Amino acid sequence: MYEKMDNIDIYNNSAKILESKTPSAIISWITILVILLIMMMILFLIPFNIYKKYTAYVNIENDKTYLNLLLKESDFPFNKNDKLYIKNDSYKYEIVKISDGVVTLVVNLSENLRVDNNILSVNVLKERTTVFEIIEKVIKKGFGL
Repeated sequence: MYEKMDNIDIYNNSAKILESKTPSAIISWITILVILLIMMMILFLIPFNIYKKYTAYVNIENDKTYLNLLLKESDFPFNKNDKLYIKNDSYKYEIVKISDGVVTLVVNLSENLRVDNNILSVNVLKERTTVFEIIEKVIKKGFGL
């Protein structure tokens, strides 16, 4: 009876556990799960900007540069603090007139863009969002919530 108790070594069991090798399949699955978790955190938590793209033409009158954007009034995206982005440069603007689907803005453009009847591609910041918010909107729109 005492022989069985002598075979149990309570002091070296932890060392045997630490020295044991874990299978490589378990390590590879854990690595894959950690990488997926990091990728999902990046996709769902990092915000990014969504821009709305418009076509505008330049009109110069009385030393002022006007941009005429063709769009619907329901599609009017502008707020007072918005900026226009033309060729990776941002410009402040002032709304002059909204009529018949044409929005006229006063913009202080750089010299290389100040050409009368020049057609420009103008980007306006629509919203700052994350992938999670976009998926949430799609699901709500799909289910009619």
